[in-house]
This record gives sequence, structure tokens and C-alpha cells, in this order.
Amino acid sequence: MNTIHPWILAISLIGMAACSTSAIKQDKDLAPEKNNIVLIMVDDLGYSDVAYMHNKQGINTPNIDKLAQSGMVFTDAYAAAPVCSPTRASLMTGKYPATLKLTCHIPGMGMEKYLEKLSEGHSLKEAYFRDHLPMDEFTIAEALKEQGYSTGYIGKWHLGGAGSIYTEDGTINTAYHPDNQGFDINIGGNAYGQPKSYFDPYFNGTIQDRKEGEYLTDRLGDEAVQFIEQNQNQPFFLNLATYTVHTPLDAPEEIVEKYEGNKYFAMIEKLDQNVGKVMDKLEALNLLENTLVVFYSDNGGLWGNAPLKGIKGTLNEGGIRVPMIVSFHGKIKAGSQSATPVTTVDFFPTFLELAGGNPSLYPEVEGKSLLPLVYGKADFPERPIYWHFPHHRKEGLSMGAAIREGDWKLITSFETEEVFLYNLKDDLGEVNNLSDSFPDKKLALLAKLEAWQEEIDAEMPLKNDNE
Repeated sequence: MNTIHPWILAISLIGMAACSTSAIKQDKDLAPEKNNIVLIMVDDLGYSDVAYMHNKQGINTPNIDKLAQSGMVFTDAYAAAPVCSPTRASLMTGKYPATLKLTCHIPGMGMEKYLEKLSEGHSLKEAYFRDHLPMDEFTIAEALKEQGYSTGYIGKWHLGGAGSIYTEDGTINTAYHPDNQGFDINIGGNAYGQPKSYFDPYFNGTIQDRKEGEYLTDRLGDEAVQFIEQNQNQPFFLNLATYTVHTPLDAPEEIVEKYEGNKYFAMIEKLDQNVGKVMDKLEALNLLENTLVVFYSDNGGLWGNAPLKGIKGTLNEGGIRVPMIVSFHGKIKAGSQSATPVTTVDFFPTFLELAGGNPSLYPEVEGKSLLPLVYGKADFPERPIYWHFPHHRKEGLSMGAAIREGDWKLITSFETEEVFLYNLKDDLGEVNNLSDSFPDKKLALLAKLEAWQEEIDAEMPLKNDNE
């Protein structure tokens, strides 16, 4: 019988181990790289409130402009609602606010008082809506956790219950906070819709006060940078949701003086500085080439959105069309632009696909992945985009619903039963109501909108007997 000398066996085993190690290394090298995702969600930043749009004089946003030049600017990007909480819930779930039954901002004064106040003097009462993001909703953070991502939420959440003005620190129920919806850390997120203070002390139960007089936007920028540093060696999802530029308007005195007392412009500059802070950290850590960065606003601006009609709270373009940038060094063409209508529900499938997940496994998600569009590899199919906002606002056209398909947009008012039809390609300012001139188009879009409302069982306003 043949025998194997011990030294031959040892050499064989070493060789096998070396081959095995080489194979593992090769497999690792061939494995798809996990890309990081940074979403900067600004509060109440209007379509005209960034310098690269060239619509407002005096706006100073060099870092945001640089981000725009590095990637793709979306000229026809929309928020899922004309106010904040619904858009935030939509972003987390990939569902329309009407599907979630969370169609209005969650009131700091409490639900009962808010519904009574807003319904007063109208023929229709405010429709029902939830006061928090339900715990059984599956969020994009949870989906990315399944893909091996570290997840961080820094800033405004506003999905954590009603009645925050009666609290000492913005906490209604900690179970509703981001760290119970898929995020590893939560700094700043609770029931607050606006900060109790833009300066330390913050009176925020999820931010530990650090230095008296520190500015909140700077603090959140610092926390974002720290999260990136701590997670640079693993895939991460960072949602930096600034409280800026929501009221109360406030900024460091020296910046306000620079703008001759214009606190809003001063807040925008501080926002821009912290966008730059985040981008500088990504560059310093050599992460730009494997990090998708999205810059976005939760609804239209409150201080004018020229050339658009309307402001925050309205179904006109000024209430729902928002600035949006998508940047990914080496993968998205620098200086590119898209006029394709996109909206909040598209982020969930986009981020999931980028992380290596399969959006088709989540049939409840109502958006479409934007990756083919931003990579320039395929035409993005035309589809209708919907808004359902059965709520009164003092700012303009509200208490209604809308649909955009192609160049056409239709708005229907629940209160007055008026129908407005616009061709946005020819009439961006929504000046000419074409509903009488194009009755077939009006009826077709109205039928689609009503069919969608019925399909998702949208909450509708009821007659107000106490008018």
C-alpha cells in the first residue's frame, strides 16, 4: 500500500489552503460593491430658493450649486404633498400619503383642536388622517438594514404623534421615533414639526445639548459628518433632514447682518455651509465614487416660488414642485438635467435597487426606481403622478386633489367643485385654465384620478354640519 509522507501531506494542505484563500479573495473582489446613500431632505425649501435655478436675487448657495454641477438636476421634481409629514411618510415607505392615510402635517396643537379650527367656516370638514407613521409600515431604512446597511437619521422626523407644543422636549411616544423604524441612530427626530429653538439649548429629547448658543443646522451637520466617519468602512444610509428653513426664522446674528436682516436668506446660507461640510467629508474619505447623494425638499417654499404659482400648502406648482439634485461621481453625468416628472415614492425603489435589492419583491411600493433615468441607460416610462390633499389651508388652492401626466396637470377642488386643467409645458405659471377648451383631456384625467382614489380607498372630506 502506498503511504504519504507527513511532509508531503503538510505541503499539500498548505497549498490547498492558499488556493482556498485566493478563491475567497477573488470572490470578494468580484462581489458587487455596496454603495452608500446620503439623502439631504430640507424643510420648506422652495423651487426658487437655490442659486442654480437663477430665480431669486441674493440667494447664496455655492456648495449646493457645486453639487448640482456634479450630477443631475431635476426641473420637474415633486413632493408627495404640499406639507411636510405626508411627504416624509411617503419617502419612508414608498407609498402615496393617501395610501398611508397620512395626508396632512401632524399638528403640534393636537388633532382635535386642529381639525375643529381648520374646518370652521367651510362647507367641508377636514378628512381623517393619522397622527404618526404606523409601526407596521416597512420603511426604506428597514429594507436597507436587510441589505447590510448601517442607517442614521439626523434631524426632523415629524411622524411621532400630535401635540408636540405641549411637551418639554418634543416627545409624544418614543415608539414612534426613527430608531424604532429601522434607523440605528436618531439625533433630532421626534414629534416636532419645527424646532422649539434654533440655538442650544434645543429642548429636544433626542439631541443632547452641547454648547450654549450653538446653531442647530451646524449641529446636525456635525452629527452627519460624525456618522459618515464612523461608518466609512461599511455601506451606510444617512438621512440628514434639516429643520432649516422652516419657521421660526432664525440664524446667527453675523449671517443675518450680512443679508441686511433677511433671516431666510441667512438660513439658506447656513444650510449651504452644512451641505458643503457633508460633501467635503465624503471627498476627504474617498467616498464620492461609491456614494449616491440626493438633495431634496419636503414641499414647496413659503416665501414665493417664482415662476411657479402658489406656495407651501397649495396644489399649484409652487406648493409641490421642489428642487432636487442626484449626484454620483463617475456614474451620473455631471451637469446633466432631466425634465421627467418624479416624486417622493420613487426614492424607496431607487435606494433599494442601488443597495442590491429587488424592488419587485415589494409590490406595495408605488414608485419606480430612478436609476435607469439618472444613469441615462433607458427611457423612463410616462406615468401619472397623484396628490390627494383633503385639507384646508389659508395660502391658496387646497382641499382637493391633483394629477399630472405628461405635460398636463389637473386639479379638482373638493370645496368648490371647480376643475383646473393646465398644460405645464406652455403655461408653467398655471395662468390659463383649459378645462373648457379641452373637455376630453379634462374628463380623461379626472377619471384616472378618481379611479386611483377609489383603488386606494382615499379618505374624503365630509359635509360640515357646523359650518
